[in-house]
Amino acid sequence: MIESTRANEGPTHWFASANCDRLTEPDKLPSSAEVVVIGGGVMGVATTYWLSRSGLAVVALEGRCFGWGASGRNAGFMLCSTSGLQDVTLIQQVLTTEGIEAEFETPGHLALTTSPKVLDAMTQELAGRTPSAQPLYVLDHRACEDVMKLRISPDFLGGRWLPGGGTIHPVKFVYGLAAAAERRGAMLAQNTRALQIERNRRGDLLRVYTDRGRIECRHAVIACNTKSGELAPGLSSMLTPVRGQVLSTEPIKRVFNVGLAVDWGTVYWRQTAEGVIVMGGYRGLDRETETTSNEELNPAIQSALEGFLPKAFPDIPQIQVARRWAGIMDETPDEKPIVGQWPARSQTWVVAGFGGHGLPPALGATRALASSIAQGQITTELDPLSPDRFATMHHA
Repeated sequence: MIESTRANEGPTHWFASANCDRLTEPDKLPSSAEVVVIGGGVMGVATTYWLSRSGLAVVALEGRCFGWGASGRNAGFMLCSTSGLQDVTLIQQVLTTEGIEAEFETPGHLALTTSPKVLDAMTQELAGRTPSAQPLYVLDHRACEDVMKLRISPDFLGGRWLPGGGTIHPVKFVYGLAAAAERRGAMLAQNTRALQIERNRRGDLLRVYTDRGRIECRHAVIACNTKSGELAPGLSSMLTPVRGQVLSTEPIKRVFNVGLAVDWGTVYWRQTAEGVIVMGGYRGLDRETETTSNEELNPAIQSALEGFLPKAFPDIPQIQVARRWAGIMDETPDEKPIVGQWPARSQTWVVAGFGGHGLPPALGATRALASSIAQGQITTELDPLSPDRFATMHHA
């Protein structure tokens, strides 16, 4: 049985283990900027970083503290796909160039399954991969035990092994990018809520109204997860809030040497270098209740998370829960992100809808967005993510 200590105390594990006091808090906001970025999650901060690298005067606004939303409430997986916007090399280059210590590793990722149907789907995925894609293998039960160096419940038939799967400390990642943007001239204002965006009287500039004053700018970027619709009319119908339940444990000896999941993410977990296990999932147990923007805990799902590991791995030591939390993800109707101008051909941009998978494409997607703003022309990389694909829904 898993015992619980400090279960409802403090922030997430990631905030408890990060130094978030390195940024300079501005005494007042400027009256103007070239770009105002609204939202201090990984998308907003990464956009600010790339814009500042382009030499633009940029101000980033966050209503609470950076990374407080979904960006600081996940498990920290970096599972890059074959998309050009999910480039492991780019991630490594930025971390190295900026001296960001965010515990980035590529230990590999193993998705176990008890379902013959899912195992067959994994096999079909393997058969359809291109030669340029990351190596991927479908393993039987024994091979999964060999990868993990741990005895696994016989209920698991096998799994999907991605040797290049990565992990990162998400809050250290966000604050490292924020500090890098600040060094390059960006102004970052926490505890500053954006209230409204409108055009000035001439129609050539935007006015961003905040609870600390007004900023006039040429472009505004909205990166507020499901709350983006509060500043971008019509966007709310395209972003569904989905809650994810997560917990972290007291440190134990290292038993999990890779990132792990069941199926396509029914449950997911990893163990940090300090021995803390961070795990989440089981939304399907109460899907209707979890379609919400309320960050409350769901006792039934939290209980299921607690009970999973001892059943799946008979030899692991006793585990004590240290912290629990929930995070809100933003899903779109086609499960693809929204990155581009909204409305079309305007000076307002949106980056949202990553549905809990924002860490791997964060640097690639926001680099393309920042380049589009700086160059005055939308890069073709963003064409598949254009908000225009939902135009009929907006006008319906």
